[in-house]
Amino acid sequence: MPAHTIPPASKELGFFRSSESRDSKYDPSAIGLAFSGGGYRASLYHCGVVIRLNELGILAQAKRIASVSGGSLTTGVLAMNWDKIDWNGKEDHIAHDDDIFENFTKPLMLATRENIDVGTGILGLIPGISAGNQLARSYDKHIFKFLKLRDITDSRRFIFCATNLQSGGLVRMTRDYIADYKAFFCEHKNIKLSEAVAASSGFPPVLAPIRLDLSGETVEAPRHRPDAPAYLRKKPPLVDGGVYDNIGLEPIWKRCGVLFASNAGSNLPLSDSQFRTTMMVRVINAMLDVTVNWRERSLVNMFRNQLADGLKERNGAFWTITTDKNDVAWDGWKASDAQLKTAREMSTRLKNFPHDDQRAVVLAGYSMADATIRKYLLPDATPPAGPPRLL
Repeated sequence: MPAHTIPPASKELGFFRSSESRDSKYDPSAIGLAFSGGGYRASLYHCGVVIRLNELGILAQAKRIASVSGGSLTTGVLAMNWDKIDWNGKEDHIAHDDDIFENFTKPLMLATRENIDVGTGILGLIPGISAGNQLARSYDKHIFKFLKLRDITDSRRFIFCATNLQSGGLVRMTRDYIADYKAFFCEHKNIKLSEAVAASSGFPPVLAPIRLDLSGETVEAPRHRPDAPAYLRKKPPLVDGGVYDNIGLEPIWKRCGVLFASNAGSNLPLSDSQFRTTMMVRVINAMLDVTVNWRERSLVNMFRNQLADGLKERNGAFWTITTDKNDVAWDGWKASDAQLKTAREMSTRLKNFPHDDQRAVVLAGYSMADATIRKYLLPDATPPAGPPRLL
């Protein structure tokens, strides 16, 4: 199946015109991908999404790939192995299935068999040990093998997102720089990929914060905030990127006209508990749900809005782990209802789930990405004839 041509979005800035009109880097034809948080559930769900994006010829054409939390484990493995993959091996912009399996699917599924959260959280309770930094060490041991962030591919921009507790701002970690628009800009040499992924996926308070040591790096105040205090540029405490934006849209929707966003996060569950001990946790989760819902509605509205030049404000597709299969193109091979249910009910943990459950979540992501993209963007694309190759 050849790669499909995706129509660009409007050249107008639309919703972001007030913030970007002075120095816009917006490209209406650029493809941006966003992968949400949600522990290993998200990592596995997005694994299936990535497989299908490759088959549709979308993945290899992406210019910016942003992620938060569990999604950053998926994109971390992808970024680490990107240059090992022949992205025209099957057809133009489409890698061969075996190439994707060996260099992406297999290492990611093996990575999600590691039990990390409980042991890391316990160690983080010891005075003098940061749970976030311990999480980075676990990632190095089992997955990233001390690879530096500057050593990932430079063929497109991978952006790992975290939240800075000192500034409240979004921290963008890329191959070339680490930046918080409120606090600092750093051209790094020694930061490891494991630290970027741990900062992005360190859910507070159990797995966070990670204290990012910027000593020895080139660090300066942000260009638009030259008076930012010096203490912000030393050892910022970073936590899960989902605290700021649990979908990962912020780094892509101002720059790219074509957006594909995958949300494997779970909403606040119903509860009849009246205990005060759980009240603040539910308050925080309710506030996070509100921010996610706002971003979801804003994205969908941009897909619907037609601007003065007759083109959509943004083009693309958005799906969630709870998207109703009756609302999308549910033909061709698809995950079973039981597998979809397993995916939706998997807990937000970094633990070794049963093998069949892992496969179910991957297949759910694969199916939902396919069905949504063909429903709203590529109706002529051929549906899958069977499941992708998995462990």
